[in-house]
Amino acid sequence: MPVDVGNVPMNARRAIEAELAKRIFEAALPSLGEAGALAILNAAIDGAAFEAGRAFAAKAPGGAPSLEHFAGVLDLWRAGGALDIADIKRTDETLGFTVTRCGYMEMYAEMGLPRELFATLSCRRDAAFATGYSPKLSLERPKTISEGAACCLFRFLWRG
Repeated sequence: MPVDVGNVPMNARRAIEAELAKRIFEAALPSLGEAGALAILNAAIDGAAFEAGRAFAAKAPGGAPSLEHFAGVLDLWRAGGALDIADIKRTDETLGFTVTRCGYMEMYAEMGLPRELFATLSCRRDAAFATGYSPKLSLERPKTISEGAACCLFRFLWRG
């Protein structure tokens, strides 16, 4: 019987994925080294995020992705207290905001995951998700909490 993982709360899903990713990373380290193990995880996570972006785009009114529809993803990303988001600004061509607290980074630390996996498991998803949503959408993010910054600055650009 197929399982609809879309019904699993995002925090729970990320915890399950992180536990498996940690095991794969640790299993790959001896033969591939850190760079090789991360490359495998990066490719898998990029693919999953791209497909998630495509699935979100399919829910756009009339099947036509737009920045206005994409902005609705913020509610999904905040669900369950996963992210604290401030300073949301949207124009016809940009969506910008600041993540002031990332529950995923907190969760990964509590799980005892290696710090080098934090960005791979969460931050890395965002650009691939945007590209999957639409080739017109791109992400600029000069700093992240996972890299030691106090906040994450997001700026999505819509090139129509």
